[in-house]
Amino acid sequence: MSIRATTAAPALDQWIRKLDHAALDAPWTQPGPLIKPKKSAMEPKLWRWREIEPLLRQSPEFMKPGRGAERRILRLDNPGVPERTAAHTISVAVQYLLPGECAPAHRHTPDAIRFMLHGEGAFTTIEGDKFRMRRGDLVVTPSMTWHDHGNEGSEPVIWTDGLDSPVVRYLENLLGQEFEGDAQPIRTGPPARHLHYTWETAYAELMTRAKGDADPFDDVIMEYLDPATGRSVVPTIGCYLQMLRPGVRTRAHTQTSSAVYHVVAGSGATDIGGTRYAWGEGDFFAIPPRVAHAHANPGDAPAILFSFQDVPLLKTLGFYRVEDSPA
Repeated sequence: MSIRATTAAPALDQWIRKLDHAALDAPWTQPGPLIKPKKSAMEPKLWRWREIEPLLRQSPEFMKPGRGAERRILRLDNPGVPERTAAHTISVAVQYLLPGECAPAHRHTPDAIRFMLHGEGAFTTIEGDKFRMRRGDLVVTPSMTWHDHGNEGSEPVIWTDGLDSPVVRYLENLLGQEFEGDAQPIRTGPPARHLHYTWETAYAELMTRAKGDADPFDDVIMEYLDPATGRSVVPTIGCYLQMLRPGVRTRAHTQTSSAVYHVVAGSGATDIGGTRYAWGEGDFFAIPPRVAHAHANPGDAPAILFSFQDVPLLKTLGFYRVEDSPA
């Protein structure tokens, strides 16, 4: 029962106006919980590569080569997220660079992660360490590290970016800076930090794990970890590579975290909240928090998935949970 049922309405309305004038709020004067749920919520979503790729390759018609090419991205837009990002905590985009294009060195508060999709000649330089990116490679740009990236090859290159910018923006700490002077100088010698994870190393680890027991929810899965700390590559986003072997159907479960997947190879389907989403190579799909889901590979070839997940953030806050769901 609301307090309005037991209090004279005119007197209460006058008192609430006084609260408004004093920049105060009495949530108990309205029905429902004191802390109301968000009006928006991340939704399950599938983005088809066959729709993304032609639009991506057409984008140079509208953003000509030259300075500013680092902004030639197509961002995944989840209909349930007003900020027009793939998830409420993770922004995912697909980047397209023409031969010879290079983003001026800059830095920003959001952490950024790049997973290479297509082409040869891409690079990212982070605090003077230059990393060449080949298909399936992962490069991490931690918060406020100077970095630039470009394409030294003869054909366009494509990669996907994952950023924790929605979290940083919500915390009102969004900041970016341009590098002053000439291009960022290149260091010689071994890199100062482990920020580059090659496809060969990650895939070899996945194959090694395939010889062991299957994960009931993900079949064969590994997380990219910082070897210096043993933790996720950045504090807010975990990056995972997994294999669904032929004929596998994983157990349905819920997680309090959210995830955005990219299909590296193969095909299959994921049941999300009772709806089946069939995916193939190049596609992306998103799974919201607390929604039951299960993966399946009915084909005769392995399916490989890469994913951004906000598991580390949820673990830090003490909110991370995984639970079985009825089949």
